[in-house]
Amino acid sequence: MRATYRDFLELFLLFCGSLLIFTWGLSSQEVVAFDSRFYLFALEMWRHGISLFPTTYSRPYPDYPVTSTALIYFFACLYGGLNKLTAILPSAIAASLTVVTTYLIGCLHQKRLGFYAVLFLLLTIGFLKSARSISLDMYPTLLTAGCFYLIYSADLLQRPRRSRWIYPLMTLSFAFRGPIGLVMPAGVICVYYFLNLRIKKLVTTGIFAFLLLVALVAVLFAVAYYAGGETFLRDVMRMQALGRIDNYYRPIYYYMTASLGGYALSFPLACLVLLGVAICKFKNENMPHTRFLLYLTGWVLIIMLGMSVPGDKKLRYILPIVPALSLLAAYPLAMNVKQTYFCCLRAILGWLFLFFPALCLLAIELIYLYAHRAGIDYKIPFVSLIFFFVSAQSIALITAYFCRHALRFDVILTLATAVFLVFYLTVVEPVSFYYDKARDAIAAIEMLRLKQDAQLVFYKEQPDGLPIKYLIDSPVETKPIFIETPAALLQFSGPAFFVASAARFAELAHERFTIIATIEMGHVRLVVFQLKQKGER
Repeated sequence: MRATYRDFLELFLLFCGSLLIFTWGLSSQEVVAFDSRFYLFALEMWRHGISLFPTTYSRPYPDYPVTSTALIYFFACLYGGLNKLTAILPSAIAASLTVVTTYLIGCLHQKRLGFYAVLFLLLTIGFLKSARSISLDMYPTLLTAGCFYLIYSADLLQRPRRSRWIYPLMTLSFAFRGPIGLVMPAGVICVYYFLNLRIKKLVTTGIFAFLLLVALVAVLFAVAYYAGGETFLRDVMRMQALGRIDNYYRPIYYYMTASLGGYALSFPLACLVLLGVAICKFKNENMPHTRFLLYLTGWVLIIMLGMSVPGDKKLRYILPIVPALSLLAAYPLAMNVKQTYFCCLRAILGWLFLFFPALCLLAIELIYLYAHRAGIDYKIPFVSLIFFFVSAQSIALITAYFCRHALRFDVILTLATAVFLVFYLTVVEPVSFYYDKARDAIAAIEMLRLKQDAQLVFYKEQPDGLPIKYLIDSPVETKPIFIETPAALLQFSGPAFFVASAARFAELAHERFTIIATIEMGHVRLVVFQLKQKGER
């Protein structure tokens, strides 16, 4: 009983610590980049109530299920208002549960493996970035890891009843992410049974998963038809199913190359681990838990190869491979494998992690010099960070000199993870937000527009693009107008504020317009202008 309580407390603290990392400082941050679209979904639901699909401009949006938006709405109701914290909280909770699930998978072999896997999960830039954003792909990541834990622990611990819960988890994954949300955990489960040569279990699971997919797709299409009629149904079919297959614009090897940077540190290190396993197998050298490594490799490959078939490829789609990558990356460090290849790999990583605070300190100094020369205020606490990184480096060096070998690597890797998290939260995010911020400028323009009782008109801008970012920063709900031709612009009646990219505005006859403001929105410059009144020069 005492051990069970201690294990539960351990998992609870791990969850709370992860959630704190994933939500730190969010309430005051501006919503930027891809989060803008999902924030607009939540904003419209907050203003108009629950709907069957997320909406933009009061019309249903076909590309995503409503489940994630409804969760945001629920947390906003609990909090008493909608802001970035309440919008990201559901994704952050899913990410924290993913951390706990990854730890549990590793603990099936050794607690140290679970602990190291958690550290590598936090060291994976793509996972950390998704955990601190409105990420629909975090839900299938959690549920795929949950399905793997259920079937693997069911076999390892001789508890076959656990595997019955995979179908509710697959259904839940579909509810959050649509068809691809079900396909990924189903693929991981089927590969697991295939590698175990349990053909009967493979066939029955595959058939049940396919029937479940057909039934859920039928429900999705029925709800889409009810929400928006036949036209909207076709949009849902195209956006959530057919359009993902025939939309070719990235090569088939895209995920392999993009993951090297997007899912570093785990992905490159996992590749090195698999290379080492292959070398050891070629030399007929025995290694512990090779079947477990095989299952993890199957988990990664079925998702990467399966998602490479559709033409529509985005790195966030394969986020569910990250728990497996972190477990693979942790393997040679946690299990203390004796082969020469892994001893060399451990030594290289040990030196890298030992001097990681010094590398961050160097990066801080370079950023400070650039910001000082350019006259930029990134809102980075340079003095505090320099003190922190110097202290962390000192502790790492003292640990390397005085501690015994096993404890030494534990402390150094934990310290490197803490340094990375601090660097990301206090340096990487402020720098990226500095270049994406537009909230204050848009709010000032909107206050001026409301004083003049003018309409908001976007010129040659797609409704699904920059206008979304503009609207979420507007202090009041606005229904904009979209026009596509210079003639429509010149013939527009009534007072209006026109918004266009600088490139589009350059194509117009400037003498007919008065520029109100120019603002930077990410990497795009927007021009806000009005038609000149008759007689105005």
